[in-house]
Amino acid sequence: MLQSKNIYLLEEYIKTLIATEVVLPGILPRRWGHEFCRSELRGIYLGLKFVIKRARPFLDSHMVDTFEQIEESNPIAMHWFLCAYWEKLVVLLTFYTHLEKYYLANLN
Repeated sequence: MLQSKNIYLLEEYIKTLIATEVVLPGILPRRWGHEFCRSELRGIYLGLKFVIKRARPFLDSHMVDTFEQIEESNPIAMHWFLCAYWEKLVVLLTFYTHLEKYYLANLN
C-alpha cells in the first residue's frame, strides 16, 4: 500500500464507519462488504499519527494522551478513539487540507 493514501484512508474510515452525515466532501463510504484490511488499518493508524503530530499544538491534551496510549497493532482501540474524537479530527482534516501534501513531502 502506498503511504500517500493514509490520510485518504483515514477520511474514508471515518465516513464509512463513524460519521453518518456528509462531513468530508468528496469522500464516499465504502460499499457494504468491503472491509478495511490489516494493511489499510495500519495506514489509517499512520495517517492518524501524522495528523495528530502536525496539529498537536491545537489539540486538547486529553485527546493527544489518549492517542499515545493506542498501539498500532490494536485496531479496536483506534476505532474507539476515532468514535470519541472524529468530530475534532474532521475539523482538522477539512481545515488543514494541505496536510496530505505535507505528508507526501515528508516521505521523500
